[in-house]
Amino acid sequence: MTDDRPRPVKTTQTSLALVRAVRDSDGATLSELADRLELAKSTVHNHLHTLVDEGFLVRDGDTFHVGLQFLSFGEHARGRNPLYATARRHVYSIAETTGHEADFIVEENGRAYSLEYAIGESSRRSLSESSPFRAGNRFYMHNCASGKALLASMSESQVNEILERWGLPATTDHTITDESELFDELEAIRHRGYAVNDEELIDGYRSVGAAVTDPDGEILGAFSVGGPTYRMATDESTAEELAQLLRDEIRSLESTLFC
Repeated sequence: MTDDRPRPVKTTQTSLALVRAVRDSDGATLSELADRLELAKSTVHNHLHTLVDEGFLVRDGDTFHVGLQFLSFGEHARGRNPLYATARRHVYSIAETTGHEADFIVEENGRAYSLEYAIGESSRRSLSESSPFRAGNRFYMHNCASGKALLASMSESQVNEILERWGLPATTDHTITDESELFDELEAIRHRGYAVNDEELIDGYRSVGAAVTDPDGEILGAFSVGGPTYRMATDESTAEELAQLLRDEIRSLESTLFC
């Protein structure tokens, strides 16, 4: 069988890799980027200055940072989702009610993207600016509560397609990395109506997630609420209580959108 997929453009991949490296480093010099990506300095120089000219990077002395040009693209991408404005209000409601972190995620190309994220009062006191949770972050589907809630709402063929593309990489010792175990977990999620992430994404973090669907069963996204393990109990009654809160928010959202 021949692979008729178009070949990736190497120069584009290099530019995007540099942008990601600059972002992940919170700013980097040409030499640092060349060493990190194992590229010639001349190649990095050309890409960086093209990105600066186009407004996607900015230069502060010898250090390059992500430019505000990306802001309009991100806002445009997020605003394309017709559910965003309504879901945003519910994310902040969940965070305010629970004091925990809350988000709304959607699936795109087999990955989970956070469209909106909010921090409740109790979490705000303990989280730093380095928290990995924020709007725009991308996650694997199998190791976060909202992602697993979405997978549980999909057909087996859809789940298999995602697993074939992205696999089941482990991000902690608790991450599910076996397909049969994952499918058992998805069946349990369907039965109880919500998903749980117990330190599967990040050590010391737990969350509960539930999917949002339209009246025809189309998957629209998922809400989750979570926090550090010292504030998130492991017992089933606590998870059920948080899941019920998510269900109430989902019903309120559905009444706004579909009634």
